[in-house]
Amino acid sequence: MMCRGAQMTLLVRSPLAVSEPEVLSPVEIASDQEGGRVEFADVSREHRARLTIAPGENGLQFQLHVQSSHPVWLVEWRLGGWQCDEVIVPALGGQVLTAQMPVDTTLSYKYPFWWSAQFVIGRSARGGFCIRSEDANPDLKLLRVKRETGAFELTFGFEADAQQISNEIRAEWLVDGFEGDWRLAVDRHRSWMEKAFGLAPVTNHPHFPDWANDIKFVLEIWGVRKDKPQPLHTFPETIERLKQWAKLYDPKRTLVYLAGFAENGIDSHAPDYNPSSALGGDEKFKELIEAAHAMGYRVMIHTNVLAMTFTHRLYPKFKEHQVVDVFGRPQCWGLDMDGDWLAEPYFAYINPGAKEWGELMTGVLGGLIDRFKVDAVFLDQTLLAFNVSRGPNFLAGMRSHIQRLQKAFPLILFAGEGQHEQTLSALPMAQIHGIDSITEVHGMEGVTPWRRAHPVSTYLFGKYTRFTPHLLTKHPSHPLFKLQEAAYAELGVMPALVLYHSSQAMDTPEVRQMIARASFPSPERRG
Repeated sequence: MMCRGAQMTLLVRSPLAVSEPEVLSPVEIASDQEGGRVEFADVSREHRARLTIAPGENGLQFQLHVQSSHPVWLVEWRLGGWQCDEVIVPALGGQVLTAQMPVDTTLSYKYPFWWSAQFVIGRSARGGFCIRSEDANPDLKLLRVKRETGAFELTFGFEADAQQISNEIRAEWLVDGFEGDWRLAVDRHRSWMEKAFGLAPVTNHPHFPDWANDIKFVLEIWGVRKDKPQPLHTFPETIERLKQWAKLYDPKRTLVYLAGFAENGIDSHAPDYNPSSALGGDEKFKELIEAAHAMGYRVMIHTNVLAMTFTHRLYPKFKEHQVVDVFGRPQCWGLDMDGDWLAEPYFAYINPGAKEWGELMTGVLGGLIDRFKVDAVFLDQTLLAFNVSRGPNFLAGMRSHIQRLQKAFPLILFAGEGQHEQTLSALPMAQIHGIDSITEVHGMEGVTPWRRAHPVSTYLFGKYTRFTPHLLTKHPSHPLFKLQEAAYAELGVMPALVLYHSSQAMDTPEVRQMIARASFPSPERRG
């Protein structure tokens, strides 16, 4: 028995009144030898739905057709009473929610942003169940996990394309059980995913260079920050750091990641990415790259895949390509700087599918590659997902934009932030948000004993990509380092030492432990 004593409910949300969903309940139930049918309606009978359920090769097949008197933005299938000890979610690097989750607590995840694969697993001692979708289209989805008394309530949501919103929506999903290990459920989804997205092992990726196979450790060195009066590491100081690291670990197995190397820091004057004059400018930056190569290192620079600052000289031209969501809101990166719960805008998000953006970034990154001979380019925020009301489909555009850069520069390794099904075929290396599963980062709540890091995402994706720690990984001197390192070790992510300023130590017991961990194969390689 996977689910007991709960009523199925549908929530239908209109883009005109997202906080006032129409609640549809079953009004007719029928079944025969081929399956079942449930008719739903709200009190007014203005909103109706038909759900058919039939046994299939991959479990119970659910097909939903909703018809409403209003435009439909999002439909949510909600069902409580799920009997399991824990819920495993491939989100934020992978996490598990245990039965100790407080009653009436709800967590929401958006696919593919944070919820990186369209399934959720409920697990108990002898097996469990899996709810999933087999949809290769760049469609956004939603998962909610709520703790009930003695059970879990799960919600699977499906969002309409912002440019095709109508008064009806269709959705399909699967529910299946398994006996034994949770990996059995993941294997089934991975088998579909591999075929649907044309995936190949990362070692066969045409834009994963041979040298990247040897990388076991990331050495991240910060240069300049907009909020700091002095450079954190000048380019000559970075060279000295590289000499010191070579005494601790093999440079040929180390990827040097240069954060804050450009302008006044990360995202400053994006997307120009000119080496910072405060750190030594073009000449000293070139000397740094040459010195790193002479020692055997490979070097990756930090850029953003879709950022353009509002003061950039080209913003008036690219404003027409700025991301506009389903509600007509221009999208940008922002943070609440003054405590009023409203995010102040930092820079605009340009639709990566726009042809003009692809041409611009090919020129910008090509100039950096040609002038300085870098080995890799990090593309920040590749995990973003927007339902755009104008312009090319965002997710399809993100994938094609990355592939366009790879085609233009076939010998360069392009890495991204986060990994999900829609970018997996394009990104052979990506940062992971392992610490986000267990602590207060990116809007998650604080540390709790009922939410832990889980290797579901690295097990699912590890065959096709190499995971590195997130940009903001803590230095060993930070109080959260032990928690973070334990999470990365559990997830099978290669170690990273992040040096935020020149006074931070390199040769510490914690660093030597990370070096020892780098000598062992990751879980996906152990099989």
